[in-house]
Amino acid sequence: MTGEHLLSIAIGPVQEFIAQARRTRDLWYGSHLLSELSRTAAQAASSGRGTPIFPPFESNHPELRPCDGPVRPAGERPAAVANRILAVVESEQDARQLAAAARAAVDCRWRAIAEKVRTRMARAGVLAEGIDDVWNEQIEDFIEFYAAWTPVGGDYGKARRKVESALASRKALRDFGPWQHDRAGAPKSSLDGARVSVLREKRNTKAYRRLRIGRGEQLDAVGLCKRAGGSPEQFVPLPNVTAAAWLRGASETAPKELSDLRQACEEIELGRIHRKDLPVAELFPFDASILYPSRWSALFEEMGAENGQDLVKWGEDHVRPLLRSAGGEPPSYVACLVADGDHMGAALDELAGGKEPVAASRKFSERLLTFPAEASQIVSGHIGAPVYAGGDDVLAFLPVATALDCAKDLAEAFGRAMEQTDVETKPTLSVGIGIAHVVESMGLLLELGREAERKAKDSGRDALAIVFDKRSGGRRTWSCQWSDSPVDRLRRDAGLFESKLSSGKVYEAGALLRRFPSSGDPALPCGAAEALVAYMKQVFAHSDRGGMTAGDMAEAGLIPVGTLRPPSYRETCERLGSGLERLLLARDLRSNGFDRRLSRAETA
Repeated sequence: MTGEHLLSIAIGPVQEFIAQARRTRDLWYGSHLLSELSRTAAQAASSGRGTPIFPPFESNHPELRPCDGPVRPAGERPAAVANRILAVVESEQDARQLAAAARAAVDCRWRAIAEKVRTRMARAGVLAEGIDDVWNEQIEDFIEFYAAWTPVGGDYGKARRKVESALASRKALRDFGPWQHDRAGAPKSSLDGARVSVLREKRNTKAYRRLRIGRGEQLDAVGLCKRAGGSPEQFVPLPNVTAAAWLRGASETAPKELSDLRQACEEIELGRIHRKDLPVAELFPFDASILYPSRWSALFEEMGAENGQDLVKWGEDHVRPLLRSAGGEPPSYVACLVADGDHMGAALDELAGGKEPVAASRKFSERLLTFPAEASQIVSGHIGAPVYAGGDDVLAFLPVATALDCAKDLAEAFGRAMEQTDVETKPTLSVGIGIAHVVESMGLLLELGREAERKAKDSGRDALAIVFDKRSGGRRTWSCQWSDSPVDRLRRDAGLFESKLSSGKVYEAGALLRRFPSSGDPALPCGAAEALVAYMKQVFAHSDRGGMTAGDMAEAGLIPVGTLRPPSYRETCERLGSGLERLLLARDLRSNGFDRRLSRAETA
């Protein structure tokens, strides 16, 4: 068949593969690996006759060059390439040949990456004996590659819908064959339990310690590639992100103690971090778990220490002075930020149905590419650790103190990028922030971030949502559209706990609200709403921190102001319930450092 064809390629697995992580290095390298495989597919797909649309890179574009690490030799970060490739090619034969070439290139790139890891791990004494067949089968079975193409036929929009439908149908036909090679009695991978472990039973302590593989941890071939695919010094441990804002303050209030601790960490060969492109790593280039005394035993055991008591004494001698001078331990909660564009499908449909749809779609793609690089810089500037930034997606870890301001800056940057696109309905950015204790699993933190992102979408999109999972039990959840300035709202709320409000008053108000009748009670007395507001005013008026006036309560959104129609009892209860939850969330954020605006100079 002659004539232009639309070619679409998808590479996986994506979400479940990325989520299978126990260390930040698993998470980062999983995202990086998929981006690299997509980069390889895009390079192959752009080598034929036609027009690449997503990504809009011609075959000689420098961003199509492979990149094994987080930065290129000159120090710049590579552009993340999404796992969907779209291009217009000149014929069906071109589409077929380019799809086959992309598949072969991706397979070759993946096998080369895996073979490099296997050679290094075999040399380090990490691999079990006789695992060649098991390794090869696990590596060969990993990649999911799908391709579909259809004639453009003068209607690009129709062709796009058709090819995406065909691709979705093809993905639903994946075969799941049984494993042909196994290791009898060997344990399954700790990441997902799907594949058998390739690690030896008797372990080389030094090699395993460098890879941060726990004594009881098991990894299959794919999991080991994620853990060992990059240099261990490239990855920022989660405790370093958790304590980043605290460390920045300690560098000003206790510079000598911090310098002494750095020297002491050097002497005992504590795990180092080499990432000059990330301010969070420069603050303390060692595993910041050492800043948490409750983590000393686990950390020293992981280091293979023979005499734990001596190292605990080392902690008392070198860490305690810094903690005393800095005013106590760092915060214990960390934030996972997940951002995703809104109305992207509608924008693409609009472009596909307009004049010169291929050129317009390509121009939109080029404009979209400006956002990931800026997003990575924004996250880094807020002393966070970016995991992935590609297209309209962002995944990152940040200290609680800076996470909300980072989310706001990301939304504004995305808005600026989309403002210059030729679509009537401009895409926006919804951001979710999941917050959990630093000792919780990576899986829980990712789950919280994605749950918050879904809540932001459910609240009307173009919004911020926060899910704060308290280790003592319970969750605090709140969402708000960007047009209502949620970050400023929470900052004002946090300030109330310094000058006018106490936690006890908020809990007292919550208890009072629960004692009032249900809003659906048929025997609800007349004037119940007014009575509830009057009682609430009495509760908040008296506090050892000054109390809140009716004006303060109205400004905090607890009671209405300036309304033509008095709110119903149901509306009053909902307003108070939401406001009290938001106040407690602001208090929890404040206890983890979110209590003042941080200048760009401070976060750089």
